[in-house]
Parts: sequence; structure tokens; C-alpha cells
Amino acid sequence: MPDLWNPDPDDVGEPGEPLDPASAGQEDHTSEVMLKDHQGRLRLPAYVLIALVVALATVLLLTVVMLFASR
Repeated sequence: MPDLWNPDPDDVGEPGEPLDPASAGQEDHTSEVMLKDHQGRLRLPAYVLIALVVALATVLLLTVVMLFASR
């Protein structure tokens, strides 16, 4: 993460010089996994993530219930 309070003088360009998108805070999203298709519906990776979260929550809940039930 760049130090925005004390910028490096070597990183500061001349006035009117085009900014480098990587240094301007714009990230490259070409490898980003799209969770919605062009119609706004969820795609398979979104459903997999939702299923994993539900399964994890269920396992944690059952673990807590079993711990309290054994007392």
C-alpha cells in the first residue's frame, strides 16, 4: 500500500503526464470472478459460495448445540 501522506518524490509525475492506472488506485479486474451474468442472475460460483457459507454455519451451530447438550 503506498504511503499517501508522504509520497515518494520519484513516484510523482510531471504535470500533464498521464497517470499510470495501477498507481492511481484502479485495479485490474480481468481475473475477477463474476458472480452475476449479464441479466443480473447469480452464476454457479455464487451458488457454491452460498452453499459453503450455509454448510459452515450449520456445522458451527451443530457443534455449539452438541457442546451444550453434553453438559
